[in-house]
Amino acid sequence: METEELTMEEKCENLMNIVVESRKRFGKLCVDYEHKISIMENKLLDLQLETISNCRFKPKQTITNEEQDMSKDIDEFTTEIIERQQRIDNLKTRLRNTQQIVLQLKADNVGRRLKDPITVDVMLAQAKQKKQT
Repeated sequence: METEELTMEEKCENLMNIVVESRKRFGKLCVDYEHKISIMENKLLDLQLETISNCRFKPKQTITNEEQDMSKDIDEFTTEIIERQQRIDNLKTRLRNTQQIVLQLKADNVGRRLKDPITVDVMLAQAKQKKQT
C-alpha cells in the first residue's frame, strides 16, 4: 500500500510540478503576449498619427494672411511719416531762410533810403526832423 500511496504521492507531486511549470510557461507567454500587444498598439497609434498628420484638411473659410496686410500697412505708414517729416524739415529751412532775409532787409539802410523818393521837400523834412531830435 505504501508503494501505491507513494506512487500516488509521487503522481500528485508530479502533477503539481506540471501545473507549476505550465503556470510559469503560461505566465511567461502572457507577459510576452501583453508586451507584444502593447508594442502593436503603439505602432498602430503612431501609424494613425502619421496618417492624420499627413492629411491636409480644407478649411471651410479661408483665413486671410493678416501679417502681410499689416506689414504693408506699417510700411505705408512709415513711408508716409518719413515724407511728412521731410516736408516739415523743408518748411523749417524755408522759414529760417525767410527770417534771415527779413533780418537782412531790416538791417539794410541803403535799400530803405533808395526806396524813399528823393525830392527836395523830403530832404528838407528829414533835415528838420534831425535838428529837432
